[in-house]
Amino acid sequence: MLRKIRLFYYNNKNKIWFALGICILVYAIIQIINYNIRKNNLEVANNGENAASNVQYTPSTTNPVMTDSKISDNKLKNDTDIIEQFVNYGNENNVEGAYSLLSEDCKNEMFSTIDMFYNNYFKDVFSEKKSYELETWSAYKGKVTYRIKYIRDIMATGTIDNEFIEDYFTVIEENEEKKLNINEFIDKSQMDKKGRVEGLDVSIINKYIYYDYEEYEFVFTNNSDKQITIDSKDNTETIYIEDNNNVKYTWFGNEVPNEYLTLNPGESRTFRIKFNKLYNTERDDKSINFTDIRKDGEEEILNLEISV
Repeated sequence: MLRKIRLFYYNNKNKIWFALGICILVYAIIQIINYNIRKNNLEVANNGENAASNVQYTPSTTNPVMTDSKISDNKLKNDTDIIEQFVNYGNENNVEGAYSLLSEDCKNEMFSTIDMFYNNYFKDVFSEKKSYELETWSAYKGKVTYRIKYIRDIMATGTIDNEFIEDYFTVIEENEEKKLNINEFIDKSQMDKKGRVEGLDVSIINKYIYYDYEEYEFVFTNNSDKQITIDSKDNTETIYIEDNNNVKYTWFGNEVPNEYLTLNPGESRTFRIKFNKLYNTERDDKSINFTDIRKDGEEEILNLEISV
């Protein structure tokens, strides 16, 4: 074996040394480039407009990526100001300040206490100082959603890497103040939609929109004299949203306990159903459909469509 290796080396030593020299040269060039990048990053950070706050961001445009609508320059500035303030609070380790910028709906949905906010969001995002990039994502019914990328602050590290934390912020008006919905929570809206079939009364009272799904909150009441099952779970596509383009989005039936779905005579129950629909302002919900409703002792399967 050693004899073969020596023979290979002597027959190819010029090529081997040439390749080794190339590798050394490339390595040296990469090190020089990285050194210059780190040096330039530090110079930019030290001379930047946001040096005092340790926050840098790419101003978003007034044209949202996902919608054709356009927002005003003034609204864009006001929205980005509160987002900048939120990141400033994070970099200053001011948990109370950051929490105060959240909307009441966001607090109720995501972080009912400041400790929950700290443990489930703040300490992970702001484990070190962050810069960020901001992009106008969508505008719908006066509310604008922005995609934010938290990036390691170059003033603190002296380097730029490709790692980032992504989130979606929606800026809303609450008591004549700007507030934030964060952690991919987009919006909550109260509703008053009703449907009825064979003694089963269904009311829709709230809608919750997240970046990657929707939830509706229902009140189901059995006003018949027989037990009613809202869905048998024999098929995963029997409860669904249909949008204005007739596209269907099915429910996450596995997240609803089986006992929630059966109502005795006179019984009422309130719970949410989650649907597999990404946030898309161009696709409004048209109806919610229940296609597997069953009454005890009857073979007929009932359907209920509620316009939303």
